Amino acid sequence: MIAGEHRAPDALVERDGELELLRAAVADLPAGRSRVITVEGAPGTGRSALLRYAAARARAAGCAVAYAAGSPTESALPLGIVTQLLAGRDTPDAPDPAALPLPALCELFLTAARERPLLLAVDDAQWADAHSRRWLEALLRRARGAPLTIVVAGTRGAVPATRPGTDGRADGAPATARVVLRPLTPPGVAAMLAAAFDGPVDPAFASAAAEACAGNPAVLRAVVDGIGADGLEPSAHTAAELPWRAAESVGERTARLIDGLSAEHVSLLRAIAAGGPHLGPAALGELAGLRTVPVSRALSLLADAGLAEGADTPRTPPGVAEAALAGMTGPDRAALHARAAVLAPRAAVPAHRPAPPAGVCAPVGTGASDDDPDRDERAGWRLLNSPDDHVPAVDRLRAADLLATCGHGTTVRRGAALPRTLAHPDTREAEHDALLALHWLIEDAASTEESADIAARVPPLPVPPRGPAQEGVAALRGALAGSLPPALVRALAEAALRPAPGHPRLFTTRLAACYALALADSHEDAAAALDPIVAQARALGTRSALAATLAVRATVALRRGWLQEAEQDLAEVERAASQGSGSVKSVPLTAALRILLHLERDEVDEAGRAATAEVPVRAVSGMWWPTFLYARGRLGLRTGDHEAALSDLLECGRGLLARGWTNPSFVPWRSAAALARLGRGDRAGATRLAAGELEAARAWGSASAIGTALLAVGRVTEGERARAARGEAARLMLRGDTPAEWAAPRRARHVRALTGVHGTPTTPSGAEGRTPGPFPGPFPAVHGAEPVREELTAAETRAAGLVREGMTNGAIALRLGVSRRMVEMHLSRVYRKLGLSGRADLSRPLPDKD
Repeated sequence: MIAGEHRAPDALVERDGELELLRAAVADLPAGRSRVITVEGAPGTGRSALLRYAAARARAAGCAVAYAAGSPTESALPLGIVTQLLAGRDTPDAPDPAALPLPALCELFLTAARERPLLLAVDDAQWADAHSRRWLEALLRRARGAPLTIVVAGTRGAVPATRPGTDGRADGAPATARVVLRPLTPPGVAAMLAAAFDGPVDPAFASAAAEACAGNPAVLRAVVDGIGADGLEPSAHTAAELPWRAAESVGERTARLIDGLSAEHVSLLRAIAAGGPHLGPAALGELAGLRTVPVSRALSLLADAGLAEGADTPRTPPGVAEAALAGMTGPDRAALHARAAVLAPRAAVPAHRPAPPAGVCAPVGTGASDDDPDRDERAGWRLLNSPDDHVPAVDRLRAADLLATCGHGTTVRRGAALPRTLAHPDTREAEHDALLALHWLIEDAASTEESADIAARVPPLPVPPRGPAQEGVAALRGALAGSLPPALVRALAEAALRPAPGHPRLFTTRLAACYALALADSHEDAAAALDPIVAQARALGTRSALAATLAVRATVALRRGWLQEAEQDLAEVERAASQGSGSVKSVPLTAALRILLHLERDEVDEAGRAATAEVPVRAVSGMWWPTFLYARGRLGLRTGDHEAALSDLLECGRGLLARGWTNPSFVPWRSAAALARLGRGDRAGATRLAAGELEAARAWGSASAIGTALLAVGRVTEGERARAARGEAARLMLRGDTPAEWAAPRRARHVRALTGVHGTPTTPSGAEGRTPGPFPGPFPAVHGAEPVREELTAAETRAAGLVREGMTNGAIALRLGVSRRMVEMHLSRVYRKLGLSGRADLSRPLPDKD
């Protein structure tokens, strides 16, 4: 007997009919009755679990069992399945199957079944070699008059055909049955979760799990195991982690399948990822360079593996394309997309572009072409440098904005167009102010060695700034240099993002304002402001501008701890780059985001592969190069290569200091370099770096920057100084108004592990004994920063009131007519402003709003 044989494993929820069929088949074996059962279903639906269940019951009943499984690497090996089955019978003198004719090979198993009831289990039959398939079909026809049950499992349509039988008892023919496994229903997902967590789980968590895992039991099991390993509870708060965990499981399975494919099959899969669904089988075979495998057979194998779908125009399911292309170098990937474009020249962009939303106009003289993704940029360049003095200044401004967003800032800065337009008497004041802001934003991102001669020709930004464009640039410059307090940076950025009549709304300056908000710990506000900018870029069809905007949104999401959102935006940026869109100067940012995202998920090997990305020489002078060096340094710390990590981090610091960007909230390079020095045995040097980081963080004043610096001090120092730093870090980062980026569950656990503090967040420092009133009042000063009074907005008050009524986030979203993500943003700000740890504490009276 095997343990638990009388109950179904939790992976076999909603498989009662299939289990009963297998139990009956095993029970019939000792009586001499034969059966043939085919099990079809997508990967992860429980085919293998059903076969294991049948095998366990057969062994418990005293029957012999032989098991075999197909694989893509052995699909061309003659009689591979038969060889496995013979080996599974534990017969040392088993004959060579290749030496026997087909009838004798069938009789060999029938004779064995007559001696002892036999169950044959064949898994992944879609990958059975041709000889084994013919043998299996012959055996199915002959399985009569012997106590033999055959259970064959595979993807839909790949299981060998069987002759429909009656009940197998009148003429001795085996009874046949075919079952198709379907995804779990939401109640089935809830039942599986209840079994895993020893009781019912939060309905919101169960609903999110059903959606994220699409009813796939294997994906759900992987997600549940990961949540359990991380010590998380199945709550509504944890539900936010389910989508990326499910995607991670699918990606791991895809990577394993790809590892088992032959070189030509991998080439075809990459061709589909690059050209599908715009290329037919013949073109895909040409693109893949198939030589020994017919394209139809190779496509069939990929379809059987769940890696491709569609016959006339094959395509990859969601998530497969990224995994298929992940093993290629940048130049190889670009070359593949170029060859695909030759075969399908109009495949790169959709045939129809949606019209821009009301009130949004494309830059004059631009308009993307389906077969020329760079046409917008070239048209903008011609317009900006037109010798015609009658070209309106606003058109030149929009062209310069487009070019700067697409990464051609240095080209714009070097030209004479901006100074000429600034000096032109017909340039309106609002346009003049926006042009000046755009120039200085580009100037800050440019190489410092080239700046002096050009900067001398343009006046400095006025103080205070004039208009939204200058306010956005001033917010980012003040944040990067740490020269303005976070409260003022937020105020400037928020003003830059508000529409102002008569003032042009530029991509670049609004992106600058959003990034400044993130540096000031206002991640939710930054993400909310980026959404309409992304929508505008999509509407205008400027793919390079869209890629740049998505890269900034991915950066904000990663800083906040929204790993799934960061992954989605980053994947789209990478797809745009593989199709020739995107900025060369943003390549270091994309690579850095990919490295840091993998490190957040403890995917060190994948982070190492991302660190090998080729960065163009032109990008080394851009503003994102230090970010790439920092990410590579973080990778070196994780792998223990402290020498390489320190070299990268110190070079990162030199580049930032040369620009005057001293704010550790942008790149906390000193904290990381301190750990690298400690790893090399230089505690004194590590202490100096950590102390310098803490000094700069206190000067800036944001809680996240100070907390990060304190953690570094606590790790590189010893004794009372280390304990005091860790204690202060815990009080600052785990209190009720925890900065959003440290409130993410995985990061909060990391902080607790580093500081040795456990339990729930505490009341903010200085607020002990405070009597809750109708207004939350100002926040206490943080390390000398001025207190800022933050009251709830009308939208935040409505959302908080609905929570107090017991409504879920989804129900609130429906009531207010907004997205669930927007509700989560409102509530995060409510908790931060009121100094609460979560929904359970939302019981105090709320401010009345009109």
